[in-house]
This record gives sequence, structure tokens and C-alpha cells, in this order.
Amino acid sequence: MGCYSFCEHGLQIRAIGKRNLPLAATEKLAALLKQVQQVKSPSKESQALAKAEQKKLQEQLQQDYLTVQIKQHKVAQQLRTIENKRAECFAALEVAAILEHDNAYPAKNNLANGIRARAVGTLRTHNLYALTELQLKKEQLEMLKNSLEQKIKESKNEL
Repeated sequence: MGCYSFCEHGLQIRAIGKRNLPLAATEKLAALLKQVQQVKSPSKESQALAKAEQKKLQEQLQQDYLTVQIKQHKVAQQLRTIENKRAECFAALEVAAILEHDNAYPAKNNLANGIRARAVGTLRTHNLYALTELQLKKEQLEMLKNSLEQKIKESKNEL
């Protein structure tokens, strides 16, 4: 929203509530803006601040990188655990199937049913979806780790 006013120089548009600065203040402000806009080396204070920020960024990226590595190790360990348990359960199901067809054990059906029940229960807990979910998480952490490595290299180059 603007306000129109006439002066000796013609039509002027001013924002409502805004006033013109006195001529001396306008000249000082223009000189200050001109000096700021000129290309020159940054001040020592701004250089020191930028360097401190860069160092803090480097430290934070290193910390994030270590955190991702720890998470990656935990996920890999969980993956191995689930894969081992699934392999053991499938082996147990094979044993249960062998026991059912073997006549050497008198209580073979009860034993086979118990083995089968435990194996199926464990397979329900450590199902294929849980395994796939962990594999996706591992891939995601790997991408994050690579991205952090790249950012760390870029950050070192800027120091």
C-alpha cells in the first residue's frame, strides 16, 4: 500500500508510515552501503568466525559419521542374528520331518510337534519382512555414510 504525494520533483510514492531520512543521514547510509558492497577481503573477525563454524561443522560431521558406523554395525549384527535363527529354524523343521518318518524313537510325534512349534514360532518372529526391513535399513545407512564421507571431504577442503 502506498501513499502518493506531489513535490517539486514530481509524483513520489511512499509507503504509509514511512518517512524520508534527513539528507545527512541518507548520505552517511549511502556511503556505508557503498563501502559494504565493495569487494574486499573479509574482516579478521568474520574470517575467524567462519573458520570456527567450519571446524564445528567438521566435528559434528565426524560425530555423525561415527554414530552411523555404530548403527551400521548393530544392523549388520541383527541381520546376522536373524539369518542364523532362520537357518536354524529351517534345519529344525527338517529334523522334525525326519523324526516323523523315523521309527527309532517311541515319542517321535510329540518331539517332532514340539520342534515344529518352536521353529514356526521363531520364524514368525524373525520373518522375511523383518529381514528385508533390516537389509533396507543397512542400505540406507550405507548411503548416509557415503554422503557424510563426501561432506567431510568437502569440509576439509574448505578449511
